[in-house]
Amino acid sequence: MRLPEGFVFSQTSLQDYRDCPRRFQLRYLERRRWPAPKTHDALEFERWMQHGYAFHRLMTRLHSGIPAETLEVKLGTDETLRHWWAGYRQAPPSCLPDEVMRPEIALSTGLLGYRLEARFDLLSGRPGGNWVILDWKTGAHRAKRSWWAQRLQTHVYPFVLVRAGATLNDGKPIAASQVQMLYWFAQFPTQHEVFRYDEQAYCSDERMLESIVVEVERRSENVFPNTEDKLRCRYCIYRSLCWEDVQAGPTEALIDNEDFESWQQEIDLEQIVAVPY
Repeated sequence: MRLPEGFVFSQTSLQDYRDCPRRFQLRYLERRRWPAPKTHDALEFERWMQHGYAFHRLMTRLHSGIPAETLEVKLGTDETLRHWWAGYRQAPPSCLPDEVMRPEIALSTGLLGYRLEARFDLLSGRPGGNWVILDWKTGAHRAKRSWWAQRLQTHVYPFVLVRAGATLNDGKPIAASQVQMLYWFAQFPTQHEVFRYDEQAYCSDERMLESIVVEVERRSENVFPNTEDKLRCRYCIYRSLCWEDVQAGPTEALIDNEDFESWQQEIDLEQIVAVPY
């Protein structure tokens, strides 16, 4: 099938498809809204999401140039935020180039006639030098490196930066070998996870991402199968459409929440830097 005109892929939609083609169909093609809670404790999940959103706003303001002292005064008495803030101030990533600091920037590139976009928590770099993609994670658990290595975010973000980052690099393409992806965990501030990129990884990612798009296009409306791994269904809002025996999972066991972006401001398409298809 042909996707809707103007369809935009992201790491979230691609991850949804990889996790469960049926979820991709319900969410992005049929645009279903279903009231099932993400976790079994909706209030706790909402509180967790609000803390994550608030922390991302703090980091955005800090790296936009607002003095840390000014932001710290506004933290109030929220113990979770103060703990995360202290962790970042005491153990910030030491490898960040500081010539260019662009928090909450979106870039996009063409992919087989569609657009693939990425919204970065922070892009830090030096024109002609190295670039670091920094992503803040506020989950209660820190998964193994192998789990993060498989996440499509780890592949999409560096890929898009290499494809569309020239506008930040004095008009010159950013080489894959100049890029690294860094996850910073609010609950584990000294335990960063770093993935270095290179040309081989870039070429591999290009083939992989294009294969997913081709696979999506070849499907018809009736052949988007459910995942066979019901553990993934525990955190899917559409689970009751597919199964009667799958209960929502606990909030505290959720490692990463791909729906976090729904709490962020909608991306202003005029601010997305694009390259020709």
